[in-house]
Amino acid sequence: MAIDRERHARIRYELSLRGLTLAEIAKRAGVSISSVSAVSLGKSRSARVEMILAHALETLPEALFPERYPADSGGNR
Repeated sequence: MAIDRERHARIRYELSLRGLTLAEIAKRAGVSISSVSAVSLGKSRSARVEMILAHALETLPEALFPERYPADSGGNR
C-alpha cells in the first residue's frame, strides 16, 4: 500500500476543523491512535476505521479512500 502523507494531513486538518483528533477517532473505533494513523496514511486497512473517519468528516469511505473502493464494486450508500 502506498503511503499518502498529503491525505493524512488533510484528514487531520479536516478533523481539527470539527474539533476532533485522531485520538478521538481511535477512541470511537476502540483502537490505538497509531492504528488510525496507519489507516489514514495508507499503511493498513480497516473498514471500521475508514467508516468512522468518513462519518466524522461527513463523507463516504469511497470518497475518502477511492483507491480502496473500486468504482465497479456496486452498492451506493
